[in-house]
Amino acid sequence: MAEATGRQLTGWDAATWRTAAGDPSLRSTVVALVLLDHAPSWKRLRARVNRLTCMVPVLRQRPIRGLFGVASPRLATDPDFDLDLHLRRMRLPGRGSWSALMDEARRLSLTDFDRDRPLWEMVLVEGLPGKRAALLLKLHHSIADGQATVLIGLSLFELGPQPNPDEPPAPEPPVAEDSSQQDVSLADISDNVRRGLAAAERIVEVAADLVRGTVTDPVTTWSSALATLASVGRFAAVPDGPLSPLMTERGTTYHFGAFDLPFAGLRAAAKSRDRSVNDAFMAAVGLGLERYHVRHGTLADDLRFNVPISLRGDPGDRSAQASNAVTIARFTLPVAGLTVDERMEAAHARVESWRREPALRLADPLAEVSWLVPLPVLAQAARASDVTTSNVPGPPIPLYLAGARIVGMYPLVATIGAAVNVTMVTYDGSAFVGVSADDRAVPDLHDLLEDLRSGFATVTDVPVGPADPLPKPAQGDGTPKARAVRAEGASGD
Repeated sequence: MAEATGRQLTGWDAATWRTAAGDPSLRSTVVALVLLDHAPSWKRLRARVNRLTCMVPVLRQRPIRGLFGVASPRLATDPDFDLDLHLRRMRLPGRGSWSALMDEARRLSLTDFDRDRPLWEMVLVEGLPGKRAALLLKLHHSIADGQATVLIGLSLFELGPQPNPDEPPAPEPPVAEDSSQQDVSLADISDNVRRGLAAAERIVEVAADLVRGTVTDPVTTWSSALATLASVGRFAAVPDGPLSPLMTERGTTYHFGAFDLPFAGLRAAAKSRDRSVNDAFMAAVGLGLERYHVRHGTLADDLRFNVPISLRGDPGDRSAQASNAVTIARFTLPVAGLTVDERMEAAHARVESWRREPALRLADPLAEVSWLVPLPVLAQAARASDVTTSNVPGPPIPLYLAGARIVGMYPLVATIGAAVNVTMVTYDGSAFVGVSADDRAVPDLHDLLEDLRSGFATVTDVPVGPADPLPKPAQGDGTPKARAVRAEGASGD
């Protein structure tokens, strides 16, 4: 029964599923747009993706539910898994264009998953200028965060145009079994009882520690306990609304945009100020958003940022083993009238302050408690954020897919309640930035992209690629370096 009933989504994974299923404005899709120098071999690509589903079992697992429908779904191997229902190919009409590709990525993102099958789709898009092609990989956020998406990609990609030498064979496809709703319900009850007993044991342990500490060192013990409670309060606080006087509306649709820039410029800007790449990234986003507000004749002294903080590799937190090994820090960040140095310092201070929060290590238990919170309250908290930023390190070397070289990796993430989502993935010496903007909050995405590109150009002092990164037929080879050269003088202040 255990094999047939799989595992139950818990913690952040379960909370992500619940909010996405309950409110269309909180749709949780991750789309990775992989730009290729030419169309890959379809036969090799299909074999490669089939191998990937054997290497990453969650790609063959479907949601299953019990009789009562009150628990989060379980993920179990789909006995009717059919690769052709998840992988397809298409050609853009006419000569193709970047805007048409973005529209296709948007349609893919805004179309809900078939929740009776594994939670992913992949589309090979052909017909781009210069004989380029693109692969769109769509994942539900409940089964993968940004870093997990990169790790999935590394199991799919190759080191050269030929198949990887000495690559170990993929394991056999997992054996799938049918399960009845009664079996699923019993498994849910068993898991819930086990988690409840574990939580009760933990409460007893904490109470015993408090009693011992009260006797041996009452001041330190209760100071730590009260600090943890205060941290939980800050973590769970529901803001009144967004801080931006401009990006106030929220809807159920969004549009995508993207650009790239040399990663060395961003890294050098951070290093010269003894700050991290993430500090420089957030400074550039804040500057771009300030310029967007000024463009519209208004100012925002502070904006509310969502910043995922990775727990992957943290041995002290079991959530590091989850599909979403992150927690979300939500804080205000000054954006108006600051120098680049001040912006980096502010970002650094806010993120480091959150890393020290005791509640950070309680992310999964707090996500479990969120099942007791009405969904409209969770939605209000999500919509109170102005921008979500995420910085994901990717492979530093060139990679290939079924014979085609990868020339770009653009992360396109749903807004999930915020007005804007800006996500960056680094690859082969370039930083690829994907932007999603709520259609009601940002009706002029083109202007926002120009201001964000300007912000990155100012922070890095290097040319930033255009908002349409596809090469013109007679201009260059379409690599990030060539695009950056063509963009020189066309972006930034």
